[in-house]
Amino acid sequence: MLDEGFRILFGEAETATPAFYLEVVFRTLVMYLYTIVLARMVGQGAIGQIGPFEFVLVIAVGSASGDPMLYPEVGLLQGILVITLVILLHRLTGFVFSRNRKLERAVEGLPVLMIENGRIRDKALGSGTVSEAELMSLLRLAGVRDTGEVERAFLETSGKLSVFRYADDPPRAGRSTMPRHTE
Repeated sequence: MLDEGFRILFGEAETATPAFYLEVVFRTLVMYLYTIVLARMVGQGAIGQIGPFEFVLVIAVGSASGDPMLYPEVGLLQGILVITLVILLHRLTGFVFSRNRKLERAVEGLPVLMIENGRIRDKALGSGTVSEAELMSLLRLAGVRDTGEVERAFLETSGKLSVFRYADDPPRAGRSTMPRHTE
């Protein structure tokens, strides 16, 4: 049992050496710094708003940078190559999308109209994008107390909610966005 606990905590006996742990520290530093440099190349837009492609980018870079940090059979250059290729593919995809809006819409998707004239569109909730509770939470975060205040609200491809209130009209009767508290 003691040997099993040692293996779980420190790994296989042949890799549980001080030299291996120093190597893990070195590998982690290299991959961390390289990933930061490439994140700067990607730009602020991809970090500030995350769409489907940025989500895939985060997963791919995380996976590609994690393996060389920990597994001695995966070399640093292999990890750097994979991360570099993923970033280059991401930039190439952005370039292609800037030239072909139809392809961009097909891949990234379109905003979903969630509220129209103060009413929640059941069809939009049924599409599986967000639940009613999540929608109400997003409305509260936008400062909306009642759906009657909202002329239109769109769920953007980034997952954020764009809310357009009525300009001059008094609010219509709608549904409260306040959570129901049980006592």
